[in-house]
Amino acid sequence: MSISEIIYKVRDIMLKDFIKVREDETIRNALNRMIESYRDEVLIEDKNGELKAIFTMNDVAKIKKRGVSFDTPIIEFGNTNLHTIGSNDSARLARDIMIDNRIGRLPVLEDGKVIGIVTSNNIRDTFYLKMDEMFNLLNNVFDNLHEGVCICDEKGIVKYWNRSSEKLYNVSAEKIMNRYLGEFFPKALNLKVLNTGKRIDNVFHEPVEGKLVILSAVPIYNSKGRIIAAVSTDRDITDAMNLTKQLEYEKKKVEFLEKAYKNEIASKYNFSSIVGKNKKIIDAIAIAQKVAHTSTSVLITGKSGTGKEVFAKSIHEASGRTGNFVAINCSAIPGNLLESELFGYVEGAFTGAIKKGKIGKFEFANGGTLFLDEIGDMPLEMQVKMLRVLQDGVIHRLGSEKAINTDARIIAATNKDLKKLILEDKFREDLFYRLAVVQIQLPPLKDRKEDVKDLANLFFEQVSEQEGIKITDIENKVYKILTNYKWDGNIRELKNVVQRMVVLSNNGKINTDSIPEYILESVSPEEDLGENEFDLERIVENVEKRTIKEVMKMVKGNKQHAAKVLNIKRSTLYYKLGKYNI
Repeated sequence: MSISEIIYKVRDIMLKDFIKVREDETIRNALNRMIESYRDEVLIEDKNGELKAIFTMNDVAKIKKRGVSFDTPIIEFGNTNLHTIGSNDSARLARDIMIDNRIGRLPVLEDGKVIGIVTSNNIRDTFYLKMDEMFNLLNNVFDNLHEGVCICDEKGIVKYWNRSSEKLYNVSAEKIMNRYLGEFFPKALNLKVLNTGKRIDNVFHEPVEGKLVILSAVPIYNSKGRIIAAVSTDRDITDAMNLTKQLEYEKKKVEFLEKAYKNEIASKYNFSSIVGKNKKIIDAIAIAQKVAHTSTSVLITGKSGTGKEVFAKSIHEASGRTGNFVAINCSAIPGNLLESELFGYVEGAFTGAIKKGKIGKFEFANGGTLFLDEIGDMPLEMQVKMLRVLQDGVIHRLGSEKAINTDARIIAATNKDLKKLILEDKFREDLFYRLAVVQIQLPPLKDRKEDVKDLANLFFEQVSEQEGIKITDIENKVYKILTNYKWDGNIRELKNVVQRMVVLSNNGKINTDSIPEYILESVSPEEDLGENEFDLERIVENVEKRTIKEVMKMVKGNKQHAAKVLNIKRSTLYYKLGKYNI
């Protein structure tokens, strides 16, 4: 298909102000309309709007010679030997149809209805004008290409030499046009192509010192198979070579920054950075430190937000492994995509696959650590494949039979009871024992009340630095309220609360007004704030108040139901509701 066929369609050159008449109208009526509209033709349609014939001024002359009445229905003398074309067909096709059939008019149809007409005058005045525009367009395109373009005829005479060629070889178009190419470039590829008839692709050449180019040349044949021209493109790759050097420099910068980032991660995620006085946390750190330098698989369990990924990163940083720490959340990726994420895939492995394939998390973590978060949500069929990888140390990308060895240390984490899932046939027992060679249990934050203040201070410091907000004073009551909150979201929730308090702080001060309302409603500010922290009566009252609040919320204010849950008389409940102003 030629460029003109792509660019110019019949709709671009057709006339839309044509005349239509019904087949039962008279010749006189049609002739009057043609004269009034300065048209040489009229299209004849039936009652359904279907094109039946064309009537022209030439037909009028024939009728007059034969002495036919002008009141005769026009359909009797219309030309019914019709040729038509569609609006999306090429303008060149319209021209060829009219030349081949020696016709001066070509109706344009769309969905069986006439929407325009192409005439010989139209072709002459519009099509060839469009062709001139096209050649001007092509000339502008070639002149603005970065590649030098040279076109020679079959004798090697230069017929086209664009601006990039002028710049590249310092030879003007005015000087070289219509001259033999060999006069300027005796070893020109175009001349070789004209002699051999074979194309040449991507040959390196240095026409002048400091200029490196890649040349390609192709022969052009006519419809009879004879070479009529040769076209060469010379691409200046001097800038590309300079860019390659720049990319090498940038690569070194990235490697430096990556190393600095790893050092930053190492300082942030190490066992000394884990805050905790709680015995369970201290025991967990001790176990993690012992296994860090081994290749043993580790299973970290605990509720969401207890710091499982922090422990996993700390184990990796202490392991001495030089590869990447790669994390994947098994519950966040659909089961049918999890395999491709873990093992990768080759080109064409499935619909929607990236053209060049994709490396999997196992390969990316080779020599490092692969952290499988929420392992309890991994589909059973995927568990079988995981077990095979752990046994053999070999993976296969989707769509490939090539075995790839992997040396990724596995650390898994879950907030679910895997032994319960095993009994329910939702988790493989053999995979569990492969993953849980060493098991680390992290306690919830509500069981680590002694750590809340230290964790809060750590987050106050981190968020203040991150947000550029200086915190100068934190009211002591804030710590006591935070300590007595139940923290269903664990450490993650505490960090989010601290971030909220910092960004909403006034003049760098944090007080009880900074604490979210839902925490204040759950924990009364008066709790454990007396001078005597061992005042048993106050402690009992606080526990009663908090328990009654939780139960009343749970039963949605139903006092009879609340008394039953609390195992007290309804009258006692009423008394305590009044006493604690609940």
